[in-house]
Amino acid sequence: MGGRAVALIDSDLEQGVGRSAQAEVDAIGMRGALRAGVGWSAAWRQDRGRPTVDVVHHGLAVGLALASAVCYAVSAALQHHEAARQSGNGLHLVRALLRRPAWCAAVLASLLGALLHVGALGAGPLVLVQPLGVTALVFALPIGARLGRIRVSARSWLGAACVAVGLPAVLSLVPHHPGLAPGVTSYGTAVLVIAVLVGVTVPAAALLERSRPRPAGVLYALAAALSFGLASGIVKAVWLGRAVPTLIAAGLVAMVAGIVLAQHAYRATGLGAPLAVLTLADPITAAAIGVLVLGEPVLTSPLRLAVGLAGFACTAAGVALLSAPRAARRAQDGPLAPPNRSRVA
Repeated sequence: MGGRAVALIDSDLEQGVGRSAQAEVDAIGMRGALRAGVGWSAAWRQDRGRPTVDVVHHGLAVGLALASAVCYAVSAALQHHEAARQSGNGLHLVRALLRRPAWCAAVLASLLGALLHVGALGAGPLVLVQPLGVTALVFALPIGARLGRIRVSARSWLGAACVAVGLPAVLSLVPHHPGLAPGVTSYGTAVLVIAVLVGVTVPAAALLERSRPRPAGVLYALAAALSFGLASGIVKAVWLGRAVPTLIAAGLVAMVAGIVLAQHAYRATGLGAPLAVLTLADPITAAAIGVLVLGEPVLTSPLRLAVGLAGFACTAAGVALLSAPRAARRAQDGPLAPPNRSRVA
């Protein structure tokens, strides 16, 4: 009888221990499930929130990039509007423009556009922000027409459309990555080469300015773009800590030269063609400095290269349309005639 009681007690103890162990296992499982549920919920919220944040950032980048393009368009239109009414050359032209409040406002608009562009790059990827810069040309045409109280021709709109389509394809070839290898040349060589190119282009433009002002304006714009591109490359050297005083001085000279040459381009050619050339050649010059001097890689596939070349052809066609001669009445009036007698080209 006593042995049976002991057996019953042992059985009850075993069942109790089993139930306790099972309860502990159940509790552990419940805690694990709760942890898993909380982790899954947090991950779900994080995954659900990440696209929302990206959309907000990309939307902000697009807004800032478009605002920057509008600022650049206003600046270009005001520069053209004021430079077309001046007769000086070189620094005399800039000195006369400095007395014009509208031209000073154009400079401030350019600075504001640069700040907005930097903000756009901080909010979104370069591949999203950079193509939106070409909309400055589309905005500049109606703004310039409003300032001059004229209307934009269908040919000019077609040229602007060609540039807006082709230029992003060209800019897709521009490297967007930091340097991974030493460059093949130095900043001194780059400064010398660009100085020679500008030194050849500017006299050629000066010779053509009276007989063929529109090709002369394109050459002036090309020289200005080379100068601005060199200045941009030197600014990058400053950020990388590779700039010396002589290089910084060269960058300042290039910036001043670009401003002067851009005014000559706007005065000789109009608004559309110089702005298109500046928008195209400036980043290409800076990219060439990045590749050759800073060792930035060029990641191009055959398909990407073909798209870039097609974009270049489309952009060149747009520049040609924007540079085409205006009405004969404009040619008879001369370069300093009021612009309200013809269309914007």
